[in-house]
Amino acid sequence: MEKGVLKERLKQAKESLSDAEMLNSEGLGNTVVLAKLYHAMIYGLLGLFGLEDIGSLTHADLIERFERDCVAKGRFKKEHLQALRLAYNLTHECDCLNRREPEDRDMEYLFPLVRDFVKELSLID
Repeated sequence: MEKGVLKERLKQAKESLSDAEMLNSEGLGNTVVLAKLYHAMIYGLLGLFGLEDIGSLTHADLIERFERDCVAKGRFKKEHLQALRLAYNLTHECDCLNRREPEDRDMEYLFPLVRDFVKELSLID
């Protein structure tokens, strides 16, 4: 793993998490907050895998790799994967016009798991 890439992506993840917390406290709506939480996790995955850019991979590819290489091997909690999948599903619904606003309970579930995920990434040497 490229340490410089991890450091830069971790910085982006922390900024996205901070933005989500600020937007949430301002009451700007769960959709915009969810986008920031989701991107905090995606930036974290890019850093974890040492990727400067996503290239031809999709977010689904990153999530699958995270499950296979990290969660299945016990490096990260299955709850991190579940949070990532929920955020992915809520942000990638095909029918944008009828996409539901994420509920407060979704945010209450995601915030601590995203914080923990970013914290765990910070501990990687």
